[in-house]
Amino acid sequence: MLKRATEKSAAGARKDRRLRAVYRRELQNSVYYWALVASAGAAAAAAIGVSGAPSVRPLVLALLLPTVAAGLSVARHVRRRGRRYVIQLGMAVGLIPVLTTAISVVLMPQFESISLGTLGLIPLAFAIFIPLDRKAHLFWLGLADLIFVAVVAGKLVAGGAGDHPIAMLVAASIATAGSLAANEVQLRRRRQMDGQLLAVRGLYGRMKEHELDLRRQDEFLFMQQETLVVQQAELLRLNEELETIARLDALTGLGNRLRLNEDLAQLAARIERNGGTAGILLMDLDRFKRQNDSAGHLAGDVALRGVADALRRTSRGGDGVYRYGGEEFLILLHDCDQSALEAAGQRYIAAIAGAGLIHPDNTPYGVVTASAGASELSQANCTDVDAALHDADEALYVAKARGRNRLEIHVRPGRAEVYTIDRKRAAS
Repeated sequence: MLKRATEKSAAGARKDRRLRAVYRRELQNSVYYWALVASAGAAAAAAIGVSGAPSVRPLVLALLLPTVAAGLSVARHVRRRGRRYVIQLGMAVGLIPVLTTAISVVLMPQFESISLGTLGLIPLAFAIFIPLDRKAHLFWLGLADLIFVAVVAGKLVAGGAGDHPIAMLVAASIATAGSLAANEVQLRRRRQMDGQLLAVRGLYGRMKEHELDLRRQDEFLFMQQETLVVQQAELLRLNEELETIARLDALTGLGNRLRLNEDLAQLAARIERNGGTAGILLMDLDRFKRQNDSAGHLAGDVALRGVADALRRTSRGGDGVYRYGGEEFLILLHDCDQSALEAAGQRYIAAIAGAGLIHPDNTPYGVVTASAGASELSQANCTDVDAALHDADEALYVAKARGRNRLEIHVRPGRAEVYTIDRKRAAS
């Protein structure tokens, strides 16, 4: 992956300003150290010339000491403000060892072989340590070869190198070829490094983009989670509403049989555990079937809702009011003994009659009335809720048989009178 990115980034590396700045900074360091080395070499050549060629000592010093000063000046300048002209300064400092070697060849013949060998190695060393661009390197190499050829030609004219001119030119050609090859290797290496740097930078950019994508995804997931929390809360609320609705009668809004069964079970368990009494009041509307037949079921529904409203207004806090089925209603009276049960039953019957719901077929009252049967739920019989309901239903039969719009209370044996009733309910 990195190799493909490097190949694709080779063209971009040459145009990237930051890469060019990095290249110039590295080249500045190379020119600085090369200038120091060239100055040291020129100083060494001057020292050798002073000690080995006394006859030309003043001329050696006059020619080599300025090269030493030039090298140090270039090193100082390139260290401070030389990044802008670093290529030109690099070529200039690269000519210092060439000029030093040429001066040594001309002025010190006893060191001619060493000087010429050094002159052959300078182009290769320069290409390795100062990797200029191709055009700049060719320009510098042309100047160096020109100086070398001029020195060889001068020696030929003077007769000092007449025995080996071909060998010196071959050496110069080899040095030039080696310098070109080394420069190409350096340029290729630099392009690869630049490409790798661009690839790493691209990978870093993609990593940052991926990090931003992950952050956006985290934000999106957080928003989704918040939405799910809200939806879950709404779902819980709707479930609670559904549970409530499932326990309400759709027509009257009172508790239905499911709610009644749950409340009866809780009430019986509480009485069995803690004692106390409760009352069950079962009510049936008088001759309600006739009203449905004469006025229609819509009018019957209106009457049922009116009765439900009257029961709700009359009930105490904590008592349960339910639609038992059809025109039957049931009321659970908490903490209610027999006397309180009788008072409550009379109050509910009066509330229904007092609602003034028109019922022409319910003679002699002319309004909707109800008959009621009641039974007591106590610790003695709380384990048999069905029996208590049956007792209330039996008392309701008695109320119907004794003229309607009245309350009858079923009393278990041993406490009071036991009703002898007809098993057939009187006509509603």
